[in-house]
Amino acid sequence: MRTLMPRIGAVGAATGLVTLILGTFLAWTRSGSVYRDSYQSLGLLKQLGFMGAFPALDFFLQGWLAVIPAVAIAIALYALGLRRSAAGLAAVLAILMGTIAGVAAVQGGGTNGLVGIASAGPVVTFIGALLALLGAVTVLVSQRTRMKQQTGGEP
Repeated sequence: MRTLMPRIGAVGAATGLVTLILGTFLAWTRSGSVYRDSYQSLGLLKQLGFMGAFPALDFFLQGWLAVIPAVAIAIALYALGLRRSAAGLAAVLAILMGTIAGVAAVQGGGTNGLVGIASAGPVVTFIGALLALLGAVTVLVSQRTRMKQQTGGEP
């Protein structure tokens, strides 16, 4: 069972990361009857000129676009057997994306206004982030326990 836990954690984390990415392609904002995914929403902000006025938003946009390659790297690291490195990257991605998605999910959901936050994308992204974080923590804890047992003490 001890050698199985890192694999279970890696599969859980990879599944969570894929779910997290899928959530970014679901509806994040709505305007009237039009729903936009997170990338379309950020592209709209860029077209409206908000990125030039607020450098932090431009940095956020670039970071948001970098999530897909970062997830691909994390999954590749899991596949190559570098579970601790992959779990560290997965945990960072899950915390960042989960925080953003959680805030959006809490703020969204109301259908009273003409413009608002849709709930599908943020909720799926948040669930993926939770699963990825749980899997990453499982990998890190089980790998640490294995190292302790192999060395007879603290790593």
